[in-house]
Amino acid sequence: MLGVTVLGAIAGAVLHADESAETARIRRVARVYAEYGYLSGSVLVAKQGKVIYEQGFGEADRQQHILNTPQTKFGIASLTKQFTAVLVLQQAAEGKIRLEGTVSDYLPWYRKDTGAKMTVEQLLHHTSGLPGDFDQPEFGDGREAQDRHAPREFAEKVCQKDLVNEPGTRWEYSNCGYDLLGLILESASGKRFGTLLRERLLEPIGMKDTGLEENGVLQPGEARGYVRRAGRRYTLGPDLDRLHLFSGGGMYSTVEDLLRWNEALSDGGVISHEIREQIFKPGLHDWGYGWFVTKIPADAPGAGNPMAEMRGDMPGNYFSWILRYPEQDAVIIVLRNGYGSTENLEQNLQTVLFGGEPRMPSRSVKDIAAELWIVPANWIASHSAVSVGILIWATIAICIVWRKPRMTKESRSGGH
Repeated sequence: MLGVTVLGAIAGAVLHADESAETARIRRVARVYAEYGYLSGSVLVAKQGKVIYEQGFGEADRQQHILNTPQTKFGIASLTKQFTAVLVLQQAAEGKIRLEGTVSDYLPWYRKDTGAKMTVEQLLHHTSGLPGDFDQPEFGDGREAQDRHAPREFAEKVCQKDLVNEPGTRWEYSNCGYDLLGLILESASGKRFGTLLRERLLEPIGMKDTGLEENGVLQPGEARGYVRRAGRRYTLGPDLDRLHLFSGGGMYSTVEDLLRWNEALSDGGVISHEIREQIFKPGLHDWGYGWFVTKIPADAPGAGNPMAEMRGDMPGNYFSWILRYPEQDAVIIVLRNGYGSTENLEQNLQTVLFGGEPRMPSRSVKDIAAELWIVPANWIASHSAVSVGILIWATIAICIVWRKPRMTKESRSGGH
């Protein structure tokens, strides 16, 4: 199983010249992505009980020039759903929540005509009949996503829409559904979701750098979110409201803490065998409980091997991806604070794990032009006074050159 006790030792060991060929290939792939500007964040790859690679790339704060490291915290967006699902299953195992119970059983304020039809089990499986909301403005990067809302207030305003399917019949990805699960957990346990999360999962597993965003302020050691424009040029992302993302996408974590999470899902202890079996049992659309459970496609290295994966998408800020391969006892974890350029990094890391040849990315003309501008742009930024002086003198010189021919023509005209 993946041992978290080796994190520190292995992190240093992989820097040695005698690193494995596999680690060297992973390092080469990650470095190319970082050099091209396609990677700002942290990467961790573990296999057969060892961390074989972990590294931070780019900056957590570009104004303060704070670098990303494997200990940097990132918003993990929809990876939060994995934790919410486990908490619901724990409460169900203890008889505090009934999976066949309806939303109306736990949230009496919710509209009765739909709340009485949707079950907890259906919310977990995205088969509640609620409309898909991945592309809805409240979960995007515009004004609607920046308005501050407490979880219940948000659910009352946004998550009481008409059903688009008969509950239990079709799969529709619903962030609102998982927000409702968080509110159901609070109703059934009598505790705030963040408190329950910390007491039942984070503290027992040892995830000290993971938590729920509850005050709208970046945590100490947390990266700011950026949008990639071209090459290595990034701009600060929008200030999104994370309070309403709640149990559907409001958590932060590190690659090292997510390795601990992966280990807990592998060897039990905190999470029972029965719950672990439920989590990775796929239903409609290959969805288990917080994971897509599939097999590697036929045209890829490692074809046919079982895998479970989940992505987290916080537009304009963060992108996260965790891929686990149970038969190889391996996991890939990538957390980014540079939004807008996945460029198949995770797929290439998977290819290396299964002995294939990665397809390295190529840069567009726009990316190359941005890279050529970086050196003079940095010089101008660091020599602002000199740059202003040069600009003034250049402007004066242009004016003189422009005016001189004009004056000569006028004087000639006057002499005839």
